[in-house]
Amino acid sequence: MSKGIVWITTTWVRHMEDPMKWLRPLEEEAGLEVRLDSQGRDLTEAEVRAGLPGVVVAIPSNDPYNERTLPAGDSLKIIARTGVGVNSIDLKAATAHGVLVTNAVGKNANSVAEHTFGLMLGAARRIPELDRKVREGLWGEVRRPCASLIGRTIGILGLGNVGKQVARRAAAFGMNIIAYDPVRDERFAAEVGVFFRTLEEVLETADFICCHLPLLPETEGLIGKKLISRMKPTAYLINCARGPIVNLDDLADALARGAIRGAALDVFPEEPPDVKHPIFALENVTLAPHTGGIGEDACENCLRHSVQCVLDYLGGRVPADVVNPEVLKAMKN
Repeated sequence: MSKGIVWITTTWVRHMEDPMKWLRPLEEEAGLEVRLDSQGRDLTEAEVRAGLPGVVVAIPSNDPYNERTLPAGDSLKIIARTGVGVNSIDLKAATAHGVLVTNAVGKNANSVAEHTFGLMLGAARRIPELDRKVREGLWGEVRRPCASLIGRTIGILGLGNVGKQVARRAAAFGMNIIAYDPVRDERFAAEVGVFFRTLEEVLETADFICCHLPLLPETEGLIGKKLISRMKPTAYLINCARGPIVNLDDLADALARGAIRGAALDVFPEEPPDVKHPIFALENVTLAPHTGGIGEDACENCLRHSVQCVLDYLGGRVPADVVNPEVLKAMKN
C-alpha cells in the first residue's frame, strides 16, 4: 500500500528519456506513489492547490508554494527543488506548515556555465543572425568582422558555483578575468587568475559582463539605466542568473540606441515573456527560454539529488541543501 504521493511537476522532466530511472527509488525504498505531472510550464496557484491533497513529497520547478497554496497540502512533508532558486517558495509559510525545503546547489553549475559561453559566443560571433541571413540567401554582405574572446576582459558578477565554472572556461579561452562578489574566494581567484573589482569597475572595464548573482531584494533591478550607462559601448551583457536582476526596458533602450554592442538573455523578469516587448525586435540580442540549467547531465544530477534529499528526510536523516533548517529544529524539540 502506498505511503503517499510524490508529485513531480518539474518542467523539464517530461523531456527526459527515462525519468523513472532516477525516480524509482521513491517507489521501491520509500513506498511512495510517483505521479509524473510535468506540464512544461510552472503551475498556477489554483493548480497547485488542486494537486496537493494526499501529496507527501513535491518535486517542482518554480511552482508557487505560499500561504495560499500550502494549506491544501494536508500530507506535505518536503518540497525538493530541482534547481537552486527558491524564490517561488515562501520559506516562512513552508516553515510554519512544517514543510522542509531543499534545493540542488551546484548540481547544474556546469550546464549554466556552458550555456553562458554558448550565448556569449553566439552574441559575439553573431551566430543567430548569420544563420538567419544565410537561410535568406545572403552571403558576402554578412561576412564582416566579429568580436573575439581571446585577450578580451570578462566581468563575472557573482563568483559562486556557476561564476567559478565560467571563470575556468574564460581562462581556457585566454580571456582576462575580473569579478565582483561581496564574498571573495581569494584562493580560487589566485588559482584561476581572477582579479576582484568593485561592481562599478567591472561594468566600466569588461568587454563581456556575465551575470550570475542570486535574486535578492538588493539585486532586483540592479542592472538598470544607471549601471548600463557605465558599460563600454563595445560591451556585451549576458544574463543566465535571474530575469528580474536586469531591467529589461532599460536594456532594450540601450541596445536600440547602440549604447552597448549586444546582449544575450536566458532569463526574463516574467516567464514566459511578452514577445511584444521592444527587446524582441532587436537583432543585437540573443534570446533563450531559460535553458541554461537543463543540460542532460544537469537534469540527471538535479533529479537524482532531489530524490536523495527525499529519501534521507523520510528515512530520518538530514538531507543536503536544506533551505529552512528551522523545520528540523522544531522536530527535535
